[in-house]
Amino acid sequence: MTAFFIPELGKHEAEEEVYASIKHAAQAETGQAPQDDRIWKLWSRRDGKDCEAEVGKPDPVCGETVRAIFDLGRHEPYLIHCGSPGAPPQQVIVGKPVYGVTEFTAPD
Repeated sequence: MTAFFIPELGKHEAEEEVYASIKHAAQAETGQAPQDDRIWKLWSRRDGKDCEAEVGKPDPVCGETVRAIFDLGRHEPYLIHCGSPGAPPQQVIVGKPVYGVTEFTAPD
């Protein structure tokens, strides 16, 4: 199991503040409030191929580091937030259904 994290945090960045900022950007981009689940991996079919997006690794389609994955609601798509600190982020929309979702381990 994997505990929640945000990859590539700056020395003075607070994890929860960065996550809230990314979540707010996702809502601003889509008009949908992301669910509270904290997703670690998302298995889906994108651009005609099966792929796995995982927080902390390069996205298999856009190539940038996956920083967060959000479920935008029961009948809404997923959003993969990619990028590096200081660079403009890429937000990738993944339609439902997907093959599978793995959430981060719940805190103790």
